[in-house]
Amino acid sequence: MRPSPTTLLPGSRPGILRRFGLGVRREPGAVFAYVALTIVLVIWAARTPNLNPTTLTLVLVPKVPLVMAATGMAIVLISKGIDLSVGSTVSLAYVIVARWTPAVGSPWLAALLALLVTATIGLTNGLMVGVWKLPALVVTLATGSIAAGIALYVCPLPVYGTIPAAFTNVIITMVGPVPLALVLAFALPALIWYPVRHSKAGTALLAVGGDEAAAFVSGLTPWRSRALAYTLSGLFAGLAGVLLSMTTGAGATGAATTYTLNAIAAAVLGGVALTGGRGSIAGAIGGAFVLTFITSFLTSWHINPSWSNVVSGGILVLVVGVPYLVNQARARRAPA
Repeated sequence: MRPSPTTLLPGSRPGILRRFGLGVRREPGAVFAYVALTIVLVIWAARTPNLNPTTLTLVLVPKVPLVMAATGMAIVLISKGIDLSVGSTVSLAYVIVARWTPAVGSPWLAALLALLVTATIGLTNGLMVGVWKLPALVVTLATGSIAAGIALYVCPLPVYGTIPAAFTNVIITMVGPVPLALVLAFALPALIWYPVRHSKAGTALLAVGGDEAAAFVSGLTPWRSRALAYTLSGLFAGLAGVLLSMTTGAGATGAATTYTLNAIAAAVLGGVALTGGRGSIAGAIGGAFVLTFITSFLTSWHINPSWSNVVSGGILVLVVGVPYLVNQARARRAPA
């Protein structure tokens, strides 16, 4: 079996970038995302007067939840799956923190409860897709609908609760000259994904995404890889919901309705293939930042925020469609 672009050969010694899943030759899509991010940041800095750490923090904080959602989506896409329940799962975690903080007496306990619930949703998705062989589109769409219904039951009001300032202030603190939000955006995915990526389970997940039949013949168990991928997706969606509660200080059932599309668009923009077996977490993070900064530009240019969905969908179509058309053109020109 030919190793996938994300799989390191036995005995190889990856460099710093490859350790996080980002190599120039292996992941050109991820490199493109960071080049685009650099350009976007230069434009943003040029248009932002009196740029200082406080301004940077206020800009970065709302972007971190999508980074978490895109990370989870990237893991599922790499495993050759898809998770349409991400947005509803983020909303559920969001309202659990707001609703249950007064009940349990601590927002941290409420956040832990939210993570347990969302990881369970992800595991359920993985078992139904991996063990029962049900279509991922149908399964995750159904569980997303269930999660949205539970979120509405938990928080029937449009906006609910007031989360303690001691909890919400965490996300806006500084770690030296660097905003904690920026640290979390890279540290949380690295701390969770890096040990998995370099374990047997992570190798199996990448192999299943590259070629499930070959992975099965090699003695791997595809359903376990599916369960792991979807569980991680649920966990990162939960982290997105918890961080979203930190940024707003309250809960709202409809606050994350666009996260599913945006997470897919961010992951694909970062070089993750919808066909599985190729991509990186670092690329998905870069794609999420590019997408959210573009949305910020729309706001600063006084353009209706609803157009952000149009932008996300357009980026997804372009990133997926252009390479496909190029490959089709090359195939036509190739000698028979």
